[in-house]
Amino acid sequence: MQISHGSLTVPGAKIYYKVRGAGPPLLILQGGAGDADTPDALATTLATRFTVITFDRRGLSRSPLSDPKQLVSIEQHAADALTLLDEITADAAYVFGSSLGSLVALELVLRESGRLQRVVAHDPPLFELLSVEEQRAFRELRSKVAEIALCQGTRPAMRHFLVAIGVDNDDREEDAEPPPSGRERARNSGFFLSRDSRAADQYRLDLAALMAVAPKVVPAFGRSSQACFPSRCAVALAKQLEQPPLEFPGGHTGYVLRPRAFAERLASVLAPAVPVEHCYS
Repeated sequence: MQISHGSLTVPGAKIYYKVRGAGPPLLILQGGAGDADTPDALATTLATRFTVITFDRRGLSRSPLSDPKQLVSIEQHAADALTLLDEITADAAYVFGSSLGSLVALELVLRESGRLQRVVAHDPPLFELLSVEEQRAFRELRSKVAEIALCQGTRPAMRHFLVAIGVDNDDREEDAEPPPSGRERARNSGFFLSRDSRAADQYRLDLAALMAVAPKVVPAFGRSSQACFPSRCAVALAKQLEQPPLEFPGGHTGYVLRPRAFAERLASVLAPAVPVEHCYS
């Protein structure tokens, strides 16, 4: 399958992106330390039905910051995503966001609801929607992760954090592989822990404004991680929007580790009139 690559200059950064497939545009916003390559298996599976767009968030992999010390925010990531959509297509887009990417997706629909058809927010880390006890437990987790990072380094800290939020690399389709470790992955993990995770913590969703576009928003959670923090946030968001949360295959990173089943579910949610088997090559 042919994949086109590009680079877009935005204020304060240069954004690397990938486009593949044919059909209505679908923007995939991955979470954590993931870059444009992380959802490759999912994107390839969906590319027979959608024009799939992925990109490296500013500060990750091939999207360098003009000033390495600049602050990053969910609002800025959403502005980058909108600029990229405008560069690639004039059509209304579908959006799938997971974890931190789901916060970007929600901010995007608040800014430009007319530009989007439907948004799936998978495991959104909206911890302010949880109970006081759950928020306290999450703060304790973050403190523990920071302690591990200081004493042992980024990789052990990231491993501890991922297990706590429902990432299980053994919960996968037979031929699916977790993202490879390496220098680039370690650098992205460091950027996520020190910069992007703070941006997620500081972000506050405008729930009142989101209610006005609620029919376009689909809160979703991972089947095998529903007891973990992000999935409970998805359930809490669905309650606020007065709609049922939808279950997706796998855990917090089911879109990476169970790409075929996840693509089937996602296609049926985004474009239910189209038989899901059309997503397969």
